[in-house]
Amino acid sequence: MQRTLEERLRILEDQHEIAQLQARYVDLNDGGWQGPTHCQPLAVANLFVDDGIWEGPPGCAQGREAIAELFRSFQAIPFIVHYVTNPLIVVDGDSAHGEWHAIVTSTTPPDRGASQALWTLGKYVNDYSRTPAGWRYTRLRFAAAAITPFELGWAKQQFLGPSI
Repeated sequence: MQRTLEERLRILEDQHEIAQLQARYVDLNDGGWQGPTHCQPLAVANLFVDDGIWEGPPGCAQGREAIAELFRSFQAIPFIVHYVTNPLIVVDGDSAHGEWHAIVTSTTPPDRGASQALWTLGKYVNDYSRTPAGWRYTRLRFAAAAITPFELGWAKQQFLGPSI
């Protein structure tokens, strides 16, 4: 089936808006330096549909209030930077699926003893819905391939996350 120019343009615009959603998500979480933001729980929760799901280390949250509460706990992280790459976005009408590779550098909160620099490597596997407010996450899942201390690296110590 050949798509019209308007259909192809709509798909490209949708893919761009979804990529912007992922970039906004990362921007709302990163910080701990003189950067743009640092874990804004309500803003993150508003990137999801009402009953949206967030999954990843350290658990799962469903619904905007639960997601905001989880992200309030993340505010204890003193430093974090996400690098997301290799987007694969498939749009099907008012729903979409996207996958992104990620490298996350962070520092553990000081309440866990001495702060420690970490590498987290993995993949976002996300589902989206078109809403009147634009594209939103129905499910954002981060599957960790490795979570390891910076000084050891993933070759010497590796936590394997759940399979994708």
